[in-house]
Amino acid sequence: MLIKKLLNSIIFKLIITLLFGFFFGTSLPEIVQQALYSISLTLKSILVFILPFIIFSCIFSCLLSFKTNVLKFISILLIFICISGFIATFIGYGVSKYALTNFHDLKETQNISGSLSPLWEFNFPSLVSNNTSLFAGFIAGVIFSIIKSAKAERIAIKLRSSVTIFLNKLFVPVLPLFALGFVIKLESDGILGVIIKSYFPLVIAILIAEVLYISFLYFAAAGFNPQKFLFFMRNALPAGMMGFSTMSSMAALPLSLQAAEKNTGQVDISRTIVPATVNVHLVGDSIAVPMIAIAIMATFGLPFPSLYTFFIFSILFVFNKFGVAGIPGGGIIVMIPILEKYLGFSSEMCGLITAIYILLDPINTAGNVLGNGAFAIISSNFFKKKSDKNKNETSLPPNEVKIAN
Repeated sequence: MLIKKLLNSIIFKLIITLLFGFFFGTSLPEIVQQALYSISLTLKSILVFILPFIIFSCIFSCLLSFKTNVLKFISILLIFICISGFIATFIGYGVSKYALTNFHDLKETQNISGSLSPLWEFNFPSLVSNNTSLFAGFIAGVIFSIIKSAKAERIAIKLRSSVTIFLNKLFVPVLPLFALGFVIKLESDGILGVIIKSYFPLVIAILIAEVLYISFLYFAAAGFNPQKFLFFMRNALPAGMMGFSTMSSMAALPLSLQAAEKNTGQVDISRTIVPATVNVHLVGDSIAVPMIAIAIMATFGLPFPSLYTFFIFSILFVFNKFGVAGIPGGGIIVMIPILEKYLGFSSEMCGLITAIYILLDPINTAGNVLGNGAFAIISSNFFKKKSDKNKNETSLPPNEVKIAN
């Protein structure tokens, strides 16, 4: 049963795809290589065409999942999520700048000839920009999370269901084919071998960065008390292990809830925060994606992004995470347009980052689950202190209430 599950996993299929492309890709007839490359480009074009709908649907349904009609609570939680995302994203940027400098030398060892051309190129027209869908989803989600329309909730469920069906039933099954054409293109250009041999330090750097940052979050949540830190980690680790083994934050949700309730001692707040943030507060992704992206940029000879360029990228990166679908590769699929626009990614680079992202999905999902556990402690403590303060103020005599305010 375990072997069958492994053979059917998307990671196993991607590993086979990479190995096949590396050892046999250039042995195929050139017309077959061109056809496979064309198929990959066509699949990417279809995805980019549908992406605005995916982003709007996921953000709209995500905001409606906040089971409260208190605008202040929603606003504070969204601000916390965005701040946490910005911090983690810039950690990825900083680590890349100082720990992955060796990737800048790879461009000297490769010969990018660009010899393999597609048999055909088919591009769908852009009906709505991703940014428009992003902000439209935010506005609609906030409005209807306040109004609480039953019809809006039904529409949100249908939209999310349609996106899930498209991705799970149509796109995810063809992800290996999506990657294969780009893998063959990379091998044809003499890049794939360099990547396979040289990206192990990237994996180690991502792992160390995630472990240190998430440990710091738990340590800070514990008030820098070592015993309390160990207590928090002991409760949270089973959820992290579940996330690692299933590559799904949702599959780890029951254990995440259990850990949050033990660590916070606040059942109601934990049951509000954890489910609402499980697919949008993604510490592991926020650290790993910039690091993978910058390593790929260096491999392809692109300059290290300036602080200003990365700041603009990070804004859209953090907001786009609200449109992430909870499927393998979902965390990178919605990022493809901003990677192309702000970091100069080509189609081959997009295919490569998709493959690497999915291969590292177990590590990043564990980071997402554990990071969300720390976030639940920190944010619930904030809300508890705010609630206690309000109770104290309302219990004071009228003249003292005026002074407190």
